[in-house]
Amino acid sequence: MGFNKILKDFPIISKVNYLSTASIGLVPTPVIEAVKDFSVKLARQGTLFLDEEKESIVYDGLRREGAKLLGCREEDIAIFNSVTEALNCIAWSLELKEGKIVSTDVEFPTVTYPWLRIARKENVEVKLVNAKNWYVPLEDLLNEIDENTKVVVLSHVEYLTGQKHDLKEIAKCAHDVNAIVIVDGVQAAGYLPLNVKELGVDVYITGSYKWLVAPFGTAIAYISKKLYSELEPTFVGWRSKENMWDLNPRELSYASTARKFEYSTSAYSVKIGLVESIKYLREIGIENIYNHNMKLIQTAMEELSSIEHVNLVTPANRDERGSIVTFGVDKEDPKRIVEKLRKLKRPVELTIRQNMIRISPHIYNTEEDISHFTDNLRKILS
Repeated sequence: MGFNKILKDFPIISKVNYLSTASIGLVPTPVIEAVKDFSVKLARQGTLFLDEEKESIVYDGLRREGAKLLGCREEDIAIFNSVTEALNCIAWSLELKEGKIVSTDVEFPTVTYPWLRIARKENVEVKLVNAKNWYVPLEDLLNEIDENTKVVVLSHVEYLTGQKHDLKEIAKCAHDVNAIVIVDGVQAAGYLPLNVKELGVDVYITGSYKWLVAPFGTAIAYISKKLYSELEPTFVGWRSKENMWDLNPRELSYASTARKFEYSTSAYSVKIGLVESIKYLREIGIENIYNHNMKLIQTAMEELSSIEHVNLVTPANRDERGSIVTFGVDKEDPKRIVEKLRKLKRPVELTIRQNMIRISPHIYNTEEDISHFTDNLRKILS
C-alpha cells in the first residue's frame, strides 16, 4: 500500500494540514468502519453476537497483532485500557519497599507520577535526571543507575522534544545492577520498527490513539516472562484467571501468561479497532513508515533551522529522534503563531507544549505539508 493511496482514508487531510499526531492520530476509514460494525452488532444483538466463547477470545487478535508489532510472543502481551492504567498496574505490582527509581525531568507525567506516589508510602527515591537544554545525555542517565536502582522508567521517544533514547544501552546498564527497565512507547510504536527482545527491556507499553491511528481506549504491554512469572497483579478480576468463565468466587488463581494482568470487561470495540489499525500499518510496512516520517522530519529540521528567531530543541542527530520536531521562537508568543496558522485557507493543526511549538507528521503527511507549514511560518515571523 503506497502513501498516496492511503490519503483517501483520511479525508480531513485535503482540508487541513494535520501535524498533531503526537497528540491525537487520525483514524483511517477502514478502522472506523470495523469499530462501527462491531459496536452496532453488539448493541443490536447482545449475546447472540458476543457469546461466552467469543468474549473469552476477544483480546486474542490484539495479542497476535501486538506481538507482531513489538517483536515478542503472544504470551508476553497484556491488554489494558490506557498506558496510564498499564504503568500503574505494573508499578504497584512490583511492591517496592526501598531503592531508587531513575527517570528524567522532561518526562510526560504519566511516566513519573506512579513512582512519586509509591515514594510517599515507601522508602523509595525517585531520581529525575536533569535535561540540558531539553536534551538528556545518555551518559548522565547511565551514571545515575547504580546498585540501589530498582527501576529505570522512561519514554522511548520523548513527547516534548522527540528525543529517542538508546534503550539497548540503558537496559544493559540496568540489568548489570539487577534493575528492570519499563518503557512508555506511545510516541514510538506505529512508525518506529520495534523488537523488544533485542532492546532488552522488561516492559514496553504503548497506546492506541496516537501513532497507531486507532480510537481512544486501549493499550498493549509487553511484559517479560521472567517478570510476569514473579509478580502478583495488584488489580484482579474475572479476566485474570486461566479460565475466566469458571466464576469461582472462593479461589483466586492467575493465567500462566501476561494475561494475568487483565482483569475486567472493557470497551471491546476499540480493541478490535487497534487490531485493524496495526494490520493497516503493517500492510504499509513499519520500516516504510519510519523512512517516510524521518524524511519529513529531516525536511522540517532543515527548513526550521534556516528561519530567523527559531530555536530547535529536537536533537539534530537522526538516530536520536523520533517523528517529532519542537522549537521555540525568540520574543514571540507561540499562541499567536499557532492562531495565525490555524486561520490559513488550509489551516495547520499543531500543538503547543511548554511554551514551544511541536509538529508531528505521520503517514498522511507529505513533503508539501511540511513546505506549506514552514513557508507560512516564515511569513508570520517576517
